[in-house]
Amino acid sequence: MQTSGPVVVQVRDRGQITIPAEIRREMGIEEGDIFTLIRLGETLIATRKRLVAPEVAEAIEALMREEGITLEDLLEGLEEERRKYVEERYGIET
Repeated sequence: MQTSGPVVVQVRDRGQITIPAEIRREMGIEEGDIFTLIRLGETLIATRKRLVAPEVAEAIEALMREEGITLEDLLEGLEEERRKYVEERYGIET
């Protein structure tokens, strides 16, 4: 991990700031990345927020392929679990 001194940036129209290209390259920051801003008094800390949903979806798809499970299999299992839940919770047979 590289550390560097302070970098001065200017707030532009609509509150935008530009992260210098060297920092973007070093940190792998790409267009569309999402950041969370944390305010500590007069200080702002920006932390990159990773979206985990796509990674989780890819992992589930890989497991499904490995196990030979289809989307239809999952939906059938979901329907069965829903039926059991309604029966246990409400005493209604469906």
